[in-house]
Amino acid sequence: MSTTIHVYPTVNALPLVEEIRGRTQELFQTLLNRHGIGSTIEVKARYPSPADRPIEYVEKDTVWTPDLYLTFDYLIDGIWDSASWPRCPFVEDDDRYIVEELEDIVPPTRLSKILAQDHYWFDENDSDGPPVASTGYGLVCAALAEATEGIIASFDCESDEKYNGETAEKFLAWWGDRQIDFYGEDAFRNPRRKRY
Repeated sequence: MSTTIHVYPTVNALPLVEEIRGRTQELFQTLLNRHGIGSTIEVKARYPSPADRPIEYVEKDTVWTPDLYLTFDYLIDGIWDSASWPRCPFVEDDDRYIVEELEDIVPPTRLSKILAQDHYWFDENDSDGPPVASTGYGLVCAALAEATEGIIASFDCESDEKYNGETAEKFLAWWGDRQIDFYGEDAFRNPRRKRY
């Protein structure tokens, strides 16, 4: 089973993938440093591909577009650990359930800005996935929300519903610390040496 975190933009902005990748890496490194974890995180953006095909990294000038689906790889101290899969779909008719989900927690002016957009983002992670990816995908969403003045929500029990509708700033105030507290600091110290 996978869990998802959604980002609903309030402005019609499509940031560079590199901007989001870099900001995710910055947020993650800041989190590790704040907890005194001596690891170095590296985030790489690539196009999904089967294992038998060469890896194709995203070019630095690539702009997010609706229907773009990527893989964000997380490396700790230069060693690949895990990945998450952010994507930017078009809003379809069956996505309009967000009105019901958000109308009581997002001010009407902000909700109307969300509904005016033709796209949104989400990142998914395996619910029992590695700690690094289970933290990183939330940071990807925070970076996207910052860049698009968006709000963050999860409708599949990734977080308590009381957090739905948060800005990136509010989300970042608890997300990373909660993840490190849950998994323990050692899970972020070259975790490929550990068994999950």
